[in-house]
Amino acid sequence: MRTFFEATPHELLTTAETAIGGLEPRKNSPTAPQVRSMIDDAHGLFTETAKPRGVYQPITLAEFEQVYRGEGGNDDDTPLEHVVEDAVSLALFAVTLGEEVSQHISDFFDAGNPADGYILDQIASFAADELAQMAAGRFRTSEKPATDTAVLPYSPGYCGWNVTGQRALFAHLEPDELGISLNSSSLMHPIKSVSGVLVLAPITAHDFSPAFPCCATCTTLNCQERITALRAHSK
Repeated sequence: MRTFFEATPHELLTTAETAIGGLEPRKNSPTAPQVRSMIDDAHGLFTETAKPRGVYQPITLAEFEQVYRGEGGNDDDTPLEHVVEDAVSLALFAVTLGEEVSQHISDFFDAGNPADGYILDQIASFAADELAQMAAGRFRTSEKPATDTAVLPYSPGYCGWNVTGQRALFAHLEPDELGISLNSSSLMHPIKSVSGVLVLAPITAHDFSPAFPCCATCTTLNCQERITALRAHSK
């Protein structure tokens, strides 16, 4: 059964406050007043135009293995393959901030205004990630799991899961009611959308070392930040 949900832009800005704070310039920077004004404007535009919503749907491990296999483009050995082995439950998900805020980002860049475009793009990216975490939280609450478990989202295009996996995921989840579609490159439209699988598993299952083949080409290793946060939460 699919579960749809909505959030407010204000909720996402609040939960993403720490990440957004990283856009702030140093206090003694001569451009500080101008940048802060741009951030405030981006906040306002985001609040006016973002329409956060999402959907998730439980899926069995056998069903997910078919979705994950997709078109056969995954790496030979990936973190997610090992994480799901210990999964308590799984759910496919998709979330989006809607078309309007994504269009404003494109319009800024098209108009030769990369600074405003960059700031709004970053704020929207942080918010989209928080919306995916909100889907994870709602799924966890619905499952009423043990306290030593956590739900984390994993998405095609990361950790060795080929981006073409979006096609099998979309065929199963059918998130078109949210206004999300795929282009010929398996990228989502609107651009500020996130999809993947929510994995409810013991915290130890998510705690993996970045020693997989895909880790060698990863430029962020954001997984380590998530694992660090889980370790702190479990203490």
